[in-house]
Amino acid sequence: MTRKHFFVMFVLSFVFVFSFQAFSQKTSDQKNNQIISGADVQLSSNDRLVMHVMRTLHSAEMAFSAVFGAGNYGSLEQLAEYDLVDASIASGEKYGYRFTVSRQFPTAMTPPSFEIKAVPVIRRPRKLSFYLNETCEIRGADKLGREATVNDPIIEPCGASPRAGNESAAISSMRTIHGAQMTYQATSGAGEYGTLAELYDANVIRTGFALVSIYRGYSCTMIVTRSTPSTPARFTLKVVPTEYGRTGIRSFYMDESGVLRGADKQGLPADENDPPVED
Repeated sequence: MTRKHFFVMFVLSFVFVFSFQAFSQKTSDQKNNQIISGADVQLSSNDRLVMHVMRTLHSAEMAFSAVFGAGNYGSLEQLAEYDLVDASIASGEKYGYRFTVSRQFPTAMTPPSFEIKAVPVIRRPRKLSFYLNETCEIRGADKLGREATVNDPIIEPCGASPRAGNESAAISSMRTIHGAQMTYQATSGAGEYGTLAELYDANVIRTGFALVSIYRGYSCTMIVTRSTPSTPARFTLKVVPTEYGRTGIRSFYMDESGVLRGADKQGLPADENDPPVED
């Protein structure tokens, strides 16, 4: 074999080895980047807890934008500063996941936006990463510990779920307010019930409608009646969807009895004559 032939064979061998390695790396990368279709995602109980945190952050962003941010969204630190999320979420780590919140301010061409990402603290296969933005669709896939993006499959669509979620959040906040009223009446209220501002100032409640009058697509009205020598103290709590049919369907009512009532009132307030709600 001549020196020329030897050189040609050496070059061809080098090209073959390099191409094989590149192909193997590409194949490996394709496997690593492979995403699971929405129908194939098997959600664990921990996954659902993580998704609940993301929904909580999404609600907090909506509240911040409407009340404190003048239309802009907040950082995780700001959401915590205004008591829109609790300390465990504000820490940025929960349920074995690390949560990050990034926001983009509006420009002449684009509206404000935000992104919420959750990645497993310990990177390993079969651990989903999650993504959520202002559209409220949770996306994700097994990314081997890398961040999910807006291009990943939808795991939980927005669809009608935000409306049902709004109703659940409104009910939850009403029950929390009732519990706070019982505490307030027995302590600093000296037998009287408090306004939402008084409950907040007494530090018996710092979430939901006690923080903002419009929360998760519902608006809240509470009327407090002081006691007289012949009548006991009372309060009534009413919440209605801010956009009937879009942010919610049912209206709800509760008073000091603690019985939650509600019905489809076409956006009008519910009252004591409506049926009890089983939530």
